[in-house]
Amino acid sequence: MNQHNEPGIRAGRLPALRTATLPWILWVFGLATTLLLVGLWGRAVTIDESTIARSTEVALSADMVTDRVYDLIGDGLVGATGVSSGQAEAVLSVIRDTPEAEAAIGALVTDVVAALVAPPGGDTTVDVAAALAPLVPAVVDELDHRGVAVPEGDVEAAVESIDPVALEGGTTIPVGAVTEQARAVLTRGVMIAAAILFIAGMLAVAVSEDRWSMVRSLAIRIVFSALSFATLFRLGGWALDPDGGRSPLRRSGSILVESNLNVFLIAAGLAAVVAATIWVVRQPRSTSVEPGPSGPTAPPERDDTSTHELVGV
Repeated sequence: MNQHNEPGIRAGRLPALRTATLPWILWVFGLATTLLLVGLWGRAVTIDESTIARSTEVALSADMVTDRVYDLIGDGLVGATGVSSGQAEAVLSVIRDTPEAEAAIGALVTDVVAALVAPPGGDTTVDVAAALAPLVPAVVDELDHRGVAVPEGDVEAAVESIDPVALEGGTTIPVGAVTEQARAVLTRGVMIAAAILFIAGMLAVAVSEDRWSMVRSLAIRIVFSALSFATLFRLGGWALDPDGGRSPLRRSGSILVESNLNVFLIAAGLAAVVAATIWVVRQPRSTSVEPGPSGPTAPPERDDTSTHELVGV
């Protein structure tokens, strides 16, 4: 009797096992989907050098760089030409609003950003003196306008006395080194998340009654997850900087968050193609009965032979 009931007991345990394990498998699948999508997006950001450079340039804040640079020029003028600190400050307050000064500061900021985002082993030194050399004639003219006769060579010496700035070592960590480390970590994370996603997906398909329907369901989950992340990151970028650049650091973060959203859209598109393909292939095909050569098939005639025989008897 136990032998006869054993197949029925096993058949009854399978639905219970499926009901108990499938929610956990799908939870692991969803977690792996999140880790994979975010990891792919983060890795794409670390590769996007233009976005990193733009974000770094915004974070530096032109005003902050300008103040520091003009402090250096003022100290050099006081030390090399003998002008007072007040005279140097008055001259520089006029010079800083000229097109030549704006161009020089812009070039200097570009050099600083290039040095910061340079990969490990690249040039991380900024030649401040070379970037500010075009300002020498304007400084000499402004000093002469104020009645202070200073040879142009002395002003050149003041600018050349500014030492190059090394952005590697000490308390300054180049952005390029940080992105290189982040890229390595994210690459490992993407590989681990992809492996977990594959295993969880295979387990979900294995315990499912309709395996193709489960594959389609998993693909749809990826579609909605990717679209949700694209929307969330787009709104997050706006939330970081709703005023449009009032805070350099917030604007810098907004640029990063809003970048490379195409990663989510590509993932959603690929998963949607898989789901749509399975849906199309598994659509039931309608079957029609073709009529015979002499028209519709007539119903078979009733055979009353046996009835007649019974009546005769």
